[in-house]
Amino acid sequence: MKLKDVNDPLAIFYHQNYGPGFGGRGHDIRVTGSTVTLNPGCSYHPGPLTEGSYTIEEMEVFQVSGLPPVARISASTGMQAHATALKFERETRFSADVNKAIDAKQACLLQAEAEMFRSEESFDEEQTFIEKFALGDAKDVISLNVSGTMMVTTRATLCAMKDSVLAQQFDDSKWTEQGCDGPLVDEWTPDQVSTWAKSIKGLPEDVGIVLYENEITGRELLAMNIDSLKMMGLKRAGTVALLLKEIKKFDRTSQDVVTLIEHSSYCFGKILDYLCLKQLHLSGLIINEPKLPEVCDTQKRRFEKVVTYYFPGIAVRSTLG
Repeated sequence: MKLKDVNDPLAIFYHQNYGPGFGGRGHDIRVTGSTVTLNPGCSYHPGPLTEGSYTIEEMEVFQVSGLPPVARISASTGMQAHATALKFERETRFSADVNKAIDAKQACLLQAEAEMFRSEESFDEEQTFIEKFALGDAKDVISLNVSGTMMVTTRATLCAMKDSVLAQQFDDSKWTEQGCDGPLVDEWTPDQVSTWAKSIKGLPEDVGIVLYENEITGRELLAMNIDSLKMMGLKRAGTVALLLKEIKKFDRTSQDVVTLIEHSSYCFGKILDYLCLKQLHLSGLIINEPKLPEVCDTQKRRFEKVVTYYFPGIAVRSTLG
């Protein structure tokens, strides 16, 4: 595809979550993993390929060297909307070698300034991404074991299609961490904290009584340290050490929570990629509605079964193709 403006600072760029990318905010070309998404018309003229997503099967990498005589620097969207054209005026006042060295230095300075403005633009986009997508409660980051393949996503992505079985499974009002048969630890009452303490092998029974008398809840239990335990009268070193060891297990358990998905990792991954793009679109981080997943012929029947399982509604299934 032909570039509309040879001095476009966003003709090519990279991002920590995807890339490389080509084109302005509309992203004429964006590479995400093994998928290339085309949306020509922003910074590039349309080419031979139509708009859509394509799977990378082979890749060749080339290096382009050399500086253009004119560098156009666009101010970031957070600044005043203006553009400044910096012309490369070649030096002629000195000897040929000195003039050549000065010209090279000017070219480097122009390139550095252009890079600075591109970095500011990238920073603004990254800040928007963090504010709209990455922030939130840690419990909204979900770890999945999809038939042996580990995947990590957000609850919002899994719930992008409301009323689906997948959304209901991870609904915040219904979903509980795997391995917890009852309330989460931070929801324990003083009575439940006391019962837990009494069940710990080797821990004196009066520890549970002390915790109950001090009305320690599950949330308070997780915040306990050696000083707070001693303030309640638990001073024996062995008792304090054993209790703290058991409390720390809760932290490790919450970090290691993984939900098992017993479906094809290929098919579920296709669905997850689509839902991720859909959530980004709903958040305003990408302009166009994501394209339907493209599935290889050998996996189409299996993909249909996974889609039917998680999205039994006809309208939702048609949305996923």
